Amino acid sequence: METSNTFYEKYALLVVLGHYGSGKTNLALNLAKKLSDLGRPPLVVDLDVVNPYFRTTDYQELTDREGIEVVGPVFGNSSLDAPSLAPGIDSMIREASLQRPVILDVGGDPDGARALVRYAPEIRSVENRLTLLVVNARRPESQQVEDNLMMIGAISGMTNLPIEALIGNTHLAEFTTFETIEQSLELLEELSTISRLPLMAVTIPAGLTVPPGSEDLYLPIERLVRTSWQ
Repeated sequence: METSNTFYEKYALLVVLGHYGSGKTNLALNLAKKLSDLGRPPLVVDLDVVNPYFRTTDYQELTDREGIEVVGPVFGNSSLDAPSLAPGIDSMIREASLQRPVILDVGGDPDGARALVRYAPEIRSVENRLTLLVVNARRPESQQVEDNLMMIGAISGMTNLPIEALIGNTHLAEFTTFETIEQSLELLEELSTISRLPLMAVTIPAGLTVPPGSEDLYLPIERLVRTSWQ
């Protein structure tokens, strides 16, 4: 795999994993919006049955506006947070295609990834797939290469699904600068080298300027996920 900020165009199924706070839901929504802009509105499957905050099912207005269908926990939009997933997700995954891509937004860390176990056979049946680990180098749980390697091993071992690529998503919310992102590159490159997983792209807030010649590395994204007080 080569680094490309348009990698998401090539896959029928994208599986997005990462620690809580890594920004994986914001990334999943941005990827969905970009695919929708290409005339290929995806199906987003919210598999986060652990963390009741920052789930894709909580952004119905955005997804409706973009023509993106979201399927998730049955009680995802209520005060009930029982870990119940909608029926039919297995067939949705099997039917993923380039014209109707599917994005799985998976709960953070190995406990959250446990939801993947029941869908592992369907995921493996999709040849044109990519399983991504989202790394935010400013989060305490992912500031060290060793911590990220442990999580890669734990998730892969639990789900029997290999993580196939990395995506850097270091940010400080509205305080993110290019320097914030640049400082994460050493960790990302070392993690990529040791894990032998390609670094597909590094996200950057839309509007920030990147150095000439590095445009293929950086993926501009918007802040689509906000807290209730923002």
